[in-house]
Amino acid sequence: MRKATVVLVVLIIAVFGFNEKEIYKKDIRNRLVIQGIGIDLEKDDSYTVTLQTIDTNAQSATSAEGASQPPIKTYKVSGDTIYTTIKSVTEIEGKIPLYSQNRIIILGKSITEEKMDDVIDFFVRDVENSASIYIAAAENSASEILEAKNGEEYVSARSIETGIKACEYDARIFGTQLYELISRYNSGSKDFALPMLSVAEKGGKTGVEIIGTAIFNNTRFREYMSKDDTVYLNFLSDKVYNAAISFIGQNDKKISLNVVDSKTERKLKFENGKPTFKINVKIKADIAEINGGVSQTMTKEDMEKIKASAEQYIYKQITETRKLLYEQYESDACGYVRLLYILKPSFYRENEKNIDSVMRDSIYEVDIDLKIRRVGHEFIEMF
Repeated sequence: MRKATVVLVVLIIAVFGFNEKEIYKKDIRNRLVIQGIGIDLEKDDSYTVTLQTIDTNAQSATSAEGASQPPIKTYKVSGDTIYTTIKSVTEIEGKIPLYSQNRIIILGKSITEEKMDDVIDFFVRDVENSASIYIAAAENSASEILEAKNGEEYVSARSIETGIKACEYDARIFGTQLYELISRYNSGSKDFALPMLSVAEKGGKTGVEIIGTAIFNNTRFREYMSKDDTVYLNFLSDKVYNAAISFIGQNDKKISLNVVDSKTERKLKFENGKPTFKINVKIKADIAEINGGVSQTMTKEDMEKIKASAEQYIYKQITETRKLLYEQYESDACGYVRLLYILKPSFYRENEKNIDSVMRDSIYEVDIDLKIRRVGHEFIEMF
């Protein structure tokens, strides 16, 4: 009887002890709520990880605009691996890191030039990391981005994420999510593009801005592309949701188009044993502005001239951007190797070791199909 009682007591203690641990883990006050992770590589091959977190023990602060803001804390820790480095924050704060609320992963210049594979491996393996999280490259160090302050307040990871999410409305921004990077790795290509961040001072205020797009070849940073060229990288990648395009039309008038819809169809065929990529870009756009003004209702002939000029301009820009990628940067940042990998796996395997030269020497047939949806108000003379 006594033995049974002892066993029962031990079981009760074990159950309640286990539940107590689970309760501790679930209590938000005992978790380090991560909002941004920045990773830099040091000269001795150790990692410096900068974490931007929400301080769950403090009251919300009020921003300069009067809105309630969760208070932000940052931590900078170093270690031999990314996982052990982040876990070491527990020794400082006594809290368990919570990754599920993370908004952004920022990779310092030292990482993008050296050990991208290690970084991707960590974020792929950790089940708490969201596959839809955005990844960005820093012009210099990742810590510089997450420790940037506007006065007394940190530039929040949430605001940086919002800036990158603007890729849905601004084709000058190339947004890349974790699942897209994983998909590239799984399809035999380690070429990709990431938005590039820099700390900026404007009008007496400090902020973080997107200055262009970092282009990678085989996980190594190769070069960075301007925001204007990024528009056409997005067209090649079928990632244009909204864009503004300006060009010189008939009579040297500058015309601006508002792209309201776009779809890039990419097909693969072989001609004389050489890959041929057929790229059909379908665009719907409104005429947003014609410099010089409109003196009369636009005729069908006027519309056809504008359409022809716009198609010619977009074709030229897409073709030049494609050449820049494959011939100068040797990068498949727009994802055409994936088509080879999926549709012609045997050809891909045979040419995997020299895939850069294969892509450089392939044929690219670009076709632009522009539909001008609206031209604005039509003026009719009443008198």
